Amino acid sequence: MADDLESEVLEFKPWDNAKSDMRVAVEYAVCFANAGGGVIVFGVADDVRGRVMAIHGIRGVDLDVWRRGIYEATRPNLKAQVEELAVPEGTGKLLVVRVPAATSGVLHGTAQGLFKKRVGKNCMPVDPASLMHARIASGVVDWSGQTTTLALRDLDAVEIARSRNILRRINPESELLRLADEPYLVALGALRRGEITHTGLLLFGREEHLTDLCPQHQVHYVHQASETKVTRNESFRQPLLMVLERIEQYFSGPANPERELTVGLFKLRIPTYSIESVREAILNAVTHRDYSNPGEVLIRHTSKELVITSPGGFIGGITPQNILRTEPVSRNRALAEAFEKLRLVERAGVGRRRIFLPTLSYGKRPPAYETDGTRVTLHIFDGSYDERMAALVAGWKQEGVEMDLDGLLVLSHLRRRPFIDGKQAAELLQAPRDMARGILEQLTLPPTALLERRGRASSATFHLSKRLASDLIGKGAYTRTKGLSPIRYAEMVKEFLRDHGSITPKQCRELLGWGESATDRVEISKQLRKWSGTDGFLKREGTPPKVRYVAR
Repeated sequence: MADDLESEVLEFKPWDNAKSDMRVAVEYAVCFANAGGGVIVFGVADDVRGRVMAIHGIRGVDLDVWRRGIYEATRPNLKAQVEELAVPEGTGKLLVVRVPAATSGVLHGTAQGLFKKRVGKNCMPVDPASLMHARIASGVVDWSGQTTTLALRDLDAVEIARSRNILRRINPESELLRLADEPYLVALGALRRGEITHTGLLLFGREEHLTDLCPQHQVHYVHQASETKVTRNESFRQPLLMVLERIEQYFSGPANPERELTVGLFKLRIPTYSIESVREAILNAVTHRDYSNPGEVLIRHTSKELVITSPGGFIGGITPQNILRTEPVSRNRALAEAFEKLRLVERAGVGRRRIFLPTLSYGKRPPAYETDGTRVTLHIFDGSYDERMAALVAGWKQEGVEMDLDGLLVLSHLRRRPFIDGKQAAELLQAPRDMARGILEQLTLPPTALLERRGRASSATFHLSKRLASDLIGKGAYTRTKGLSPIRYAEMVKEFLRDHGSITPKQCRELLGWGESATDRVEISKQLRKWSGTDGFLKREGTPPKVRYVAR
């Protein structure tokens, strides 16, 4: 019987009519989505044995109406695949609804507020605690804006003064500084209708209240002098502004050594980790973490990399592959707005770039995000600075030229590789291919003219300009990258044949310093066809993809 085949990912349903069965489909769609996805098959009685008796089929179904109906009747909206399946029995058609898994941390429900989850072969109601956890984790409910049982008298006056001092230092003209404490806290979202919000608790709450009311708030800092030696291991449960200052102090001391570089008439001090990057990364971690998750924010500090892990996955469609260009989405909007009003963060996506810019300006490896769906981890690498890159960027700043993140990412790539094409740039810059290629084209124009183009149309490649290559990677690198004179190509191939007997197109590209782009492949193919022609010195053997050339 069909019932024997049902599982956590498969459900059979008899067909009644399109309207009533649509309601069934919506209920099962949220049920399956919340448990990892699944398939619902309509037109099959699940308690009858035998295909002929069980499969009666469906009638009068508009697939587009069903797709739209499931989408509109679910919250957040579900894009289910709805298709017909041909069978020899019954009406000759079954209706198959394929339901995708919910995004990590997201819980789907019907428009009427029904939340269910597949457990074994059954759809079970989601308990209120799990529902609230999912809403907080996905950012549907702003936990940081919810009120607590505390009142104004329970806040720490020292922490309120600390916040004013921070704001006064950053923006002494701020109107907030003219407010008395109560309206000041209301403006920051820390006080609402006479009650303290979770934002107020995290920023200004006493440690005993934080421990009782928000035990999940903990920032754990570990400094390792080596793989086996821990020099500092501290857990902070104090208000966030105090925690931020304490950790910044560590990165202002011997644990974060600086190196000095002479650029013209001034000295450039290059820290192992930029304080600006560290501050922004920690603020992001505590602002966007999932406070319904009992985990802690972990900061692991070594001489080679700084690793910051925050509970809760990305939300709002953000991934490590699009984080540089996707508009920011706050899981804790009230807390993010408070930090913004204190001028500690920017909500326009600038913050993430602040993490990348100082690191790339010193010629270090770009930071990297990763996630397993339950946490987000940021790696900021030391990897000793590049003296030429640091001096170049510092010199530009002296001249009033500010290099943006796109330019620095491209230069960072070309310090290690001879060229970049549109496809590589799209991945590097997290941008559509046409947009990425436009950015590369812009970098070839005066007054900076950082790049030169080789080839045409969409298959063109770009390499460092002569002036920049000389400053960044040495005079010889430009000649190698731009390519040897075609007059000498044949001589080098003949020399290779004397040493190795034969050559493949790939070996030829490598020998002549060409890459793997479409343009490079076409150009090398032209040369090989010319050299293997009637008057050429090569003889072609084999057929694609196993083509080799030997001396004629």
